[in-house]
Amino acid sequence: MRDIDALTRAFEGCETVIHLAGVVAVDADWESTYGTNIGGTYNAFEAARRCGVKRIVFASSNHCIGMHEVMAAPGIYEVGAGVVIDTQQPYRPDGLYGVWKAFGETLGRYYSDKYGMQVACVRIGSITEADDPKDPSVRESSGWLGLTDEQKFKRYAATWMSQRDFERLVRAILSRDVPFAVVYGVGDNLTRFWDLEPGRAIYGFWPRDGVRD
Repeated sequence: MRDIDALTRAFEGCETVIHLAGVVAVDADWESTYGTNIGGTYNAFEAARRCGVKRIVFASSNHCIGMHEVMAAPGIYEVGAGVVIDTQQPYRPDGLYGVWKAFGETLGRYYSDKYGMQVACVRIGSITEADDPKDPSVRESSGWLGLTDEQKFKRYAATWMSQRDFERLVRAILSRDVPFAVVYGVGDNLTRFWDLEPGRAIYGFWPRDGVRD
């Protein structure tokens, strides 16, 4: 990610770049955030531009608006909490990791407006390796929020997305020519607090899976 020439060689002949790379830690320090994440994301967009890449799918994150959740937790995970965070809410990062994601979305807007590149920013929620929001590994998650184990499972019930739905969302993005969009990657969960409507309206996507109990 730090080597723009290597990225440029790698992107030759590509129509779409799906950018998932970076230091993935909510508590990432400035050195890793700046060098690999912020600098690397610029390199990815610029290398794509040099190669004439049509589209970038940027793996953004709920953490670019994460402080909305931090300030409302744990009540936000309950049925009837009445909180829906849409894509028009101002950035409110909950750490330097979230600052990177906000930067990536803003950079994507610039490359779309300036160079005509199609950019889709997906604010990904909770996708588990076991593909199950009730997997015991959830107890090891969400450390930055100071939740009990019970509250962690409630959070995952609100923020979970199945692996197949994420794949379906990416395929929906690839199937349409949209200059720029920000959408949430989250399941149709009973207690979700992120807005799914942009994904439906822009890309015709609605998740098949969700936690309903």
